[in-house]
Amino acid sequence: MTRALIVVAITLMMFGVARGRSRALSAPPHRGPDHLRQGYGGPPKLYAKAERPARQQSPPPGITRTVLMDNATVLVARLGYEAGKGETSHTHPFSAVVVQLTAGEVDMTLGADRSRARREAGTVWFVPASVPHAAINTGTAPWEQIAITIKPTRAAAPAAPPTDAPPGITRTTLIDNADTRVVRVQFGPGSREPVHTHPNDLLTVQVTAGRVEILIGSDKTSGAREPGFVQFLPREMPHAYLSADTKVFELLSVAIK
Repeated sequence: MTRALIVVAITLMMFGVARGRSRALSAPPHRGPDHLRQGYGGPPKLYAKAERPARQQSPPPGITRTVLMDNATVLVARLGYEAGKGETSHTHPFSAVVVQLTAGEVDMTLGADRSRARREAGTVWFVPASVPHAAINTGTAPWEQIAITIKPTRAAAPAAPPTDAPPGITRTTLIDNADTRVVRVQFGPGSREPVHTHPNDLLTVQVTAGRVEILIGSDKTSGAREPGFVQFLPREMPHAYLSADTKVFELLSVAIK
C-alpha cells in the first residue's frame, strides 16, 4: 500500500513538471499596445498570456537563433551563421520569408534549385511549406539573416492592391504569391507616406540604417533604425512612415495574406 502511494505521488509530480515545461516552451504572443509603440531588433519581450507558436527546430551548431517577435500571424527570428557553418536539408510545415541581413557568401538550396554566390543585404527568398531547403555560410566571415515564419493558423486576409508610391519613395515588388507580397521600399531624404491602412497584417524589416518616423494609430516614434529593426502593423491600423534622414534608406514591406 505504501509503495503504491509513493508511485502515485511520483507520477503526479512528473505530470506537474511536464505541464510546467510545456507552458515554458509556449512562446508569448505579441499582444496589447506594446506592439504598436515599438518594433523589435533585440531580445524577445515578455508578455502576459502564452500562445502555442509554429513549431521551430533547434539550430545546428554554429548557428544562433533569437526570436524578435511572435504573434498570431508571424514568428520573426534573427539568425547568425558562423563562417563555414550551415544547415542540412530540412522542411517546415509552414512557409517562410528569409532576408539576408548582412552581406556574405551563401550556398542556398531550395527544392531542386541550388545557388552559391555572394548575397547582398536585402536579398530575399521565399520558402514554401514542406519544400526541402538549407542555407550554408561558405565564406570566411559570419553573416546574419531574418527568418519570417508565416503561421498557417493565421487569420487570412487579402493583400492591398499595389498603389503608386508617393514622391521620393520607390517601391519594387520582389515576391507576390498566395502567402505574401514582399516589396523593397527606398525612402529619399524627407519623403513620407500619407496615413493609410491595409486589409492585411504587415511587417517591415529595416535593411539599411536610417532615421525613421513611424506613426501607428495615435502613437508616433522617431529614431535611428538599424538593419534588422522589425515593426508589425496590424490590419486596418492607420499608419505612415516618414524619412527623418538626410540620406536614402531601404526597408522591406512584407504583407501577410
